[in-house]
Amino acid sequence: MRVFTSNIANGSQTGLETGPARSNPSHASQFHRALRLLVPGAAALCMIAACPVWAEGTAITSFNDDAPDSGPSTDSRAVRLSSVDGQVKVVQDGQVIADPAYANLPIFEGAQIITGNDGRAEVQLENGSVARLSPNSTLTFTVLQHQGTGSRTEVVVNGGLAYFELQPSSSEHSLQINYGPASFTASSFSVVRISLDEPPGDLAVFSGNVHLDRGDSLQLDLHGGESLSLDVNDQTRYNLAETIAPDSWDSWNADRDQVLNEAAGERTAASGSYVNSQVPGMSDLDANGNWYDVPGQGYVWSPFDAQAIGAGWDPYGFGRWVYYPRFGYVWNSGYDWGYAPYQCGLWNYYDNFGWGWAPGLGCNPWWGLGGWGYNIGSVPRGYLPPRRPVGPGHPHPVAGSRPLVAAVVPVDRRTTRPVGLAQYSRPTQPVTIGGHTVEPLRPVAPRQAYDRGVAYVNRQQGGYYPAPTRPATSYARPGPGLSYHPATASQSASHFQGSAPASHASYSGGGGSAGGGGGHASAGGGGGGGGGGTHK
Repeated sequence: MRVFTSNIANGSQTGLETGPARSNPSHASQFHRALRLLVPGAAALCMIAACPVWAEGTAITSFNDDAPDSGPSTDSRAVRLSSVDGQVKVVQDGQVIADPAYANLPIFEGAQIITGNDGRAEVQLENGSVARLSPNSTLTFTVLQHQGTGSRTEVVVNGGLAYFELQPSSSEHSLQINYGPASFTASSFSVVRISLDEPPGDLAVFSGNVHLDRGDSLQLDLHGGESLSLDVNDQTRYNLAETIAPDSWDSWNADRDQVLNEAAGERTAASGSYVNSQVPGMSDLDANGNWYDVPGQGYVWSPFDAQAIGAGWDPYGFGRWVYYPRFGYVWNSGYDWGYAPYQCGLWNYYDNFGWGWAPGLGCNPWWGLGGWGYNIGSVPRGYLPPRRPVGPGHPHPVAGSRPLVAAVVPVDRRTTRPVGLAQYSRPTQPVTIGGHTVEPLRPVAPRQAYDRGVAYVNRQQGGYYPAPTRPATSYARPGPGLSYHPATASQSASHFQGSAPASHASYSGGGGSAGGGGGHASAGGGGGGGGGGTHK
């Protein structure tokens, strides 16, 4: 077993031989005390990051950075680019970070995600909220900040078609979506679609409740099954309908949600305890490895790949180095689950077990500490720590006046390909970690989701929407003005309001987006399939 000290500023790395992993405990204590004397600031950094100290070793990581610009402040946040298909690029502070983009890239304040003709992208926030972009769309995270114990998030849909699954916004954790001249927040778990094909944009609420603002001119509450078109000339006028004209990309959004639900169906008490942490992507760990509750040490997670391959597996053996203007080179794991375990906590190699990741108590991410640093603790003999590219990695210009493109350095030291559940059955037997025999944790709760059938109550079997198993590349998005309207759907009830503010006090009708439900006072009483109820 070896313990590494990393000096990110100059790229040097020192290996310290410490002997067997579980030698005399007093010797280990003496070593830890000596190491703290040699590196006085390291222990304080580890306490800030809530890093555990293990019997097998201690991780000492420096957070100095070689980026040309100043690092982030303590209120910095990042969200996760969780899924990428086709042509997608990420721009940060006016510089192209990755083109093409890669899943598991951290997205910081000011970052813009742009999809091409066949591009699709998904971003996960810490609280479980999700943003998705269809082809030829652009999204900007204008605000990503911590504010004391709370947070503030503002997202701008710059163009195209975007979907959001939003946890409720509050004064402590505010989450605002902006499009065209308007903005909205969710007051309950809500699923929303924004289309900017025709200005000033269309809003559809599949489920939940959102509050829309158009400055001082208009304030409006919308509920599941309603859609809204703003007037391009008069800020006080709008078209509110009790139906939602479907778009072929609606099924893609629902299918992506199904993927997340399947992964989150494996949620354990370990990942559940970090749902509201500063790092998204915890639910991916349940579906791709086992959690263990180790007495005196806390939760330890081990990926199936590591358990199948053994000591030859390397946490930093597959991925790439991606250059960020404020941080220098940052590690981007190539594993589907590879986001959360590289933002905080420690990777340790446990004798008689293998590689495992421990998130610690709070799992405070590296960007709140001033810069990137690898999180390796105890390792097997002969292990070589990750080597960050030397120097600031100055971006190089490309043809013409196009933005600068940051260097991307690929890494692939795998001797075997990644292991999936289809090829490797989940280990269920007890294991020994840190001298304790523990069993893997079992799933406890599914992820909250919306019911696609409720949103489209009148959808006919085999009709307009593709089946969930249909390949994503086959989805075709209708052009402007070509949206499909099912024959069974009730006609839209348009309400042009001449003054503002306007709002709906309550929602008492049933039914779905195509089946009526509660009516609006200006249009009379109950609607179609749901029947009864009014908006006043």
